[in-house]
Amino acid sequence: MSRGKVGTGRLKPIFRGLNIALSGTFDGQWTDSKISHWVNLRAGTFSRQMSEAVTHFICTKEEFDKKGSKVKSALARAYKKDKKCFIVSFDWLEDSLFGNKRLPEDDYSHVASLKALREKARLERKIAKGVEEEDRAVNENFYHVYWDPTDLFQYNITLLRDDQEMGILGERYVVKLHESNALPHLYQVAVRYYKSKKDTIPKLHRLSETPGDFQREYDSFKRFFEIKVGYPWDERLVRGVGSLGAKFFSYQPPTGGKPVGWVPKEYIPKEEPTPASEAQVNNTSSESIVSSHQSVLVPSRSEAEVNAGSESMPSAQPTPTLVPNSEVPPTQESVPTTSSSQIGCHDQTHQNNQHQQQDETQVAMSSDSPQHDTHEEGLETATEDAQLTEDAKATNGEDATVIGMPVVDGQTLII
Repeated sequence: MSRGKVGTGRLKPIFRGLNIALSGTFDGQWTDSKISHWVNLRAGTFSRQMSEAVTHFICTKEEFDKKGSKVKSALARAYKKDKKCFIVSFDWLEDSLFGNKRLPEDDYSHVASLKALREKARLERKIAKGVEEEDRAVNENFYHVYWDPTDLFQYNITLLRDDQEMGILGERYVVKLHESNALPHLYQVAVRYYKSKKDTIPKLHRLSETPGDFQREYDSFKRFFEIKVGYPWDERLVRGVGSLGAKFFSYQPPTGGKPVGWVPKEYIPKEEPTPASEAQVNNTSSESIVSSHQSVLVPSRSEAEVNAGSESMPSAQPTPTLVPNSEVPPTQESVPTTSSSQIGCHDQTHQNNQHQQQDETQVAMSSDSPQHDTHEEGLETATEDAQLTEDAKATNGEDATVIGMPVVDGQTLII
């Protein structure tokens, strides 16, 4: 038997902190007294009864299968997450003593062995079921459900129908588009039909006798969907659920941002405008209307330049831009116009006055006295007003306007 430190004569305490209990009959030389002796020599504690202090329960395969009281008590603690009790075979104790170290319990666990046996049995049942379904549907041991690469949508859909007249509730089809695990990939569509909500044993059917390429099986999937639902698969996002009545099945696409599969652009629902965006549109429209009214009252560029050059003529009025009556704000004052003969006389006089003004302006710029500029401007204004009055009277008489409405050649001009 291996020792602890060299020359000390003490054994290595490999079972320190462990409490070991037994159940069953082992090899003749391994009696309870001998097991207790070796456990104590390795700093462990031996218990003859099962208790909450036991950390390792050693039993035979026969005792474990019988599920006696000790085994049940140990199992109640073994299945807890912290694994307060290990249920192991006697080989764990013997191998640990001869190996002079505490070996991993999972390699000797009766629970792990039981789980492995159960998993093996489950796989065997699954294989048998797949072979049985292979004649009517698809062997899912060799196929998996196809995932759409655009958004990872799983082609596993359910079509529902409730027929109140026939007393049928929960009638449904489960349609799956399968892809083979092996390369190159093959595809096949399988359908499970449930007559009612309580029906647990479906009828199996595959749409194609043999697997084929993706396009063939995808078209078969869409054709089956349209026959049962009443509208094409591509229009599933813009159609109402159950909108065609009890004759057809209904399909509910995933919601909440979940994958829905590829959809043509023309069948993607458009987002409704939010209240905030509508308010922005209204504000933009109001601003454009205000700017259009403001543009009516602003003189043209050429008139602004003329007015800028005629600062010394306060009596001259700029000619407004003509617009329809409906576009003129009601608060704008009417600007009187003259007749055609008055317009001609006024233009000629205005040109003469401009030439005279330019000459007088040059003289005024050469003079340094501000009193001289004021005097010249006053004389110019008085001369222009007198000349305009005389020309108008001589041409058309004193009755050139009709109660606030301008007259041009006997016709009323509406501004």
